[in-house]
Amino acid sequence: MPFVAPLALLGLLFIPAVIAMYLLKLRRAETVVSSTLLWQRLVADVEANAPWQRLRRSLLMLLQLLLVLLLALLAARPFLERPAGLATDLVMVIDTSASMGATDVSPDRLTAATQKAIEALRDLPAGGKVSVVAAGRTARVVVNATADLGRVRAALEGLRVSPATGDLGDALVLADALASRSGDAEILVATDAALAIPPTTRIEHTVKVLQVGRDGRNQAIVALAVRQGASGVSRSVFVSIANLALQTAQRRLQVFGDGVLLEARDLLLDPQTRAEATIDDIPFGVAVIEVRLDRSGGAPDVLALDDRAWAIVPPERLRRILLVSDGDPYLETALTYLPNTELYGVKVADYGPATHPELFNLIIFEGTLPAELPATPVLSIAPTSSSVLGEVVGTLKDPAIGSLDPAEPVLRYVDLSTTHVGTAVKLALPAWARTVIPGPAGAPLLYAGTVSGRPAAVLAFEPRLSDLPLQVAFPILVSNLVGELMGGSSTPSQALEPGSPVTLPLPAGATGLKVTKPGGETVDLQPGTPGGGSASFSQTDQLGVYSAVPILDASATPNSAAPVVTATPSTTATSSAATGLASPTPVPTPPSADPNAPVRFAIDLFDPAESNIIPGSAAAIVALGGGLTSGPDRSAGSAPLPSAPSGSPAPSSASPAPSGASAGAGAGAGAGAGAGAGAGAGAVTDRPAARDELWIPIVLLVLLVLMVEWLTYQRDAATRLWRAMRARVGLAPPASPGTGTPATHESRRDR
Repeated sequence: MPFVAPLALLGLLFIPAVIAMYLLKLRRAETVVSSTLLWQRLVADVEANAPWQRLRRSLLMLLQLLLVLLLALLAARPFLERPAGLATDLVMVIDTSASMGATDVSPDRLTAATQKAIEALRDLPAGGKVSVVAAGRTARVVVNATADLGRVRAALEGLRVSPATGDLGDALVLADALASRSGDAEILVATDAALAIPPTTRIEHTVKVLQVGRDGRNQAIVALAVRQGASGVSRSVFVSIANLALQTAQRRLQVFGDGVLLEARDLLLDPQTRAEATIDDIPFGVAVIEVRLDRSGGAPDVLALDDRAWAIVPPERLRRILLVSDGDPYLETALTYLPNTELYGVKVADYGPATHPELFNLIIFEGTLPAELPATPVLSIAPTSSSVLGEVVGTLKDPAIGSLDPAEPVLRYVDLSTTHVGTAVKLALPAWARTVIPGPAGAPLLYAGTVSGRPAAVLAFEPRLSDLPLQVAFPILVSNLVGELMGGSSTPSQALEPGSPVTLPLPAGATGLKVTKPGGETVDLQPGTPGGGSASFSQTDQLGVYSAVPILDASATPNSAAPVVTATPSTTATSSAATGLASPTPVPTPPSADPNAPVRFAIDLFDPAESNIIPGSAAAIVALGGGLTSGPDRSAGSAPLPSAPSGSPAPSSASPAPSGASAGAGAGAGAGAGAGAGAGAGAVTDRPAARDELWIPIVLLVLLVLMVEWLTYQRDAATRLWRAMRARVGLAPPASPGTGTPATHESRRDR
C-alpha cells in the first residue's frame, strides 16, 4: 500500500515506549520495620513487580498499541490508485447566471453544481492542476492553475449567483485559452444548460458537462414602465408578466409606491404566454415604483430573482417641441399626448430666425429641411433633398420592413409586423447613424445617431402615407424616438441590466457622488478627470434601486450657485392658422429643480430568455469541444458544429465520462456518463493515476479503538452504570438470598 507521507511511519517508534511502560518496575519508598513475619504475602507482590518481567496478557495494552499503529498510518496517508477520469490540467467552468439561483434542487442549482464539481475532483490525477472560471455576465478567472485542492474547494464554495444574463460562450473561450497551456487538458462545465445566449463558438479542447436542474416552473416580470395618464393628473404603471412554465399559474401582483402598497390583484397566467397589467391613478410625488409577484400562493415558482422589479418615476421637466409642417393631424395628435411636453407649430414658409429655434428642446421638420440646421436636436421626416442628415438617392414604392433588432431601444414595445408603407424616400445610411427600421436593399426607413454634436433622426416616410398611425405602435414609436432625441433627465429613465455602467452627472459645487446600493452599502465616486462634470459607476451587480447624492465642497457656501434663467416659448402664445398649435414667443422660465436632489436609477432583470429555467441540452455544449489528442496533432478542430434540436430533453444530472469517450456516447450514457469528450479525442496513456486516500476509515477505526479503550479502563463504572440502567427499566434479575448483590460479586472478583 503506497503512502503520501511515508516518513510519518516513524511514529511506530512509540510502540516500544508503550510496551516499556508495562515492563518497568513500580517505584516504592524504603521503610524500616521490626519484623517481616506479617509481610509474607508481600513477597509475591514484590516478585511480580520486578523490572523487565515477562509480559502478561493485557487488553488495555493491546488497545494502546493498536491506537499507536492507526495514528501512524493516518499520518502516513495511505491511498489506493485507480485510473484517472480527468485530465492533468483541468479547467472548471461554473455557470453563475441568474437561472442558477433556481431552488428546484436543494438548496439551489449553483450550490448543487459546485458540490458536483468538488466530487468530480476525486477523478483528478495525482499532481493535477485546476483552474476555475465563473461564467456570469462576463467570464472571470477565480483560481488559476493550482494543485491545492483545498483552495479550489474554497473558491467553488465562495461563488455566488449573479443576477444577470450569463454568457457561457465567453467563458468557454477563456477556458479554452487556459487549457492551451498543457498537452493534457480538458474543460469541465457545471451548468443547468438553460442558456439565454447559447454558445456557438467551437473550441479545441474536450468538454464535459455536469448538469443540474430538473424543473422549469417560473413566472417572471419582464417589463415595467411608468407613463402619465391621459388626464395629466395621475400616472399609470404598465407591467408585463411571463409564465414560462408548461402549466397555468395564478400569481398575485403587488404594486408599491415608495414602499406603500398601492394595489394588489390576482392574475391567471396561461402557460408559455405573457400577460399585461395596467395600474392607474399612481399619485404624483411617488419617486419609486416597485412591483412584486407574491410567492405565498398559487403555482410553484423556483426562481425568485425575477419576481421583483423597480422603476424610477421620471421627474417633472417641461419640454417644448416645434413642429415645422404644413399640417399632419396624425403626427400632431401623437406629439400632443406626450407627457410633460408642449407642442408648438409653424408653417414651412414661416420658419426662420424669428422662430427662435434655440428655445426648443426638439425641432421636427416634415417634408423640408432648412439650409442651416439648428443646434438643437432634429427629427427630419421625408426630406426632399440631401443634407448633412443624409443623401436622398430616390423613391421607394411599397417598401417592406426588414428584420428588426429586438434590442433597439426606439422599438421598445413597438410591433411593426402589420405595418405597410405606401411611398418613402430612398436614403443612403450616413456614417454617423445606426439603422432603426431597415428597408429594402439596405435603404433604411428610420435611422438615428449624433451628427455635429446634436442628436438627430430621419424618418423616410410621412406617417399619413402609411397605416402606421392607425396602429397602437405609432404613439409608442413617437414617444420612444422623441425621448431619445431630447434625452432624459439626469436620472436614467429606463431600467438597466445588471453590471451595466452608469454615467452620473455632478451638480455645480460637488466634488463627487455618494452612491447607496440596494443592500445599504455606500460607494464614493470621483469624476474621471479633475473638474469633470460626471462620474462613472459600474458596481451595478445587485437588483434594486440605487441612489446618488452629491458630495459638496466644504469650502463652498450653500446655495452659492444662482438658478439659470433662460428664454423659452410661451404657453400663452397665439395660435397658428396652419396647425392650430401655439406659435413661439419667448418668456423667462422659472428656476430649475434642486440640482442637489438624489439621482436614482433601477437595475432589473428583464430577460425572458434568462428567466426560462427549463434545463437545456448538455449534448449541445459537449459538441462544442473538438478534443485534443495526447500528441501535438489536434483532432476535429475544424469539424462543423452539429446543431442540437431545441426541444431535445436534457438529463437531470451528469458526471464526467472517461477521457476519450465520444460526444455521442457522453450525451446518451445516462447518469454515470451524462457528458463525454469531443469526437475524435484520443486516450492519454501516460496520465498519472487518481488517488483515493483512506483517512476516513482510519479515523473511524481510531475513534472506535479510543471508545473501547475508555470502556476497558472504566469497566467498573461502565458496568455499574449499565446495571443501573437495566434496573431502572426493570430488566435486572433479582438477587438470591445469601449470595449478595451483583455488585458485591463484582467487587470480590475485582479484588
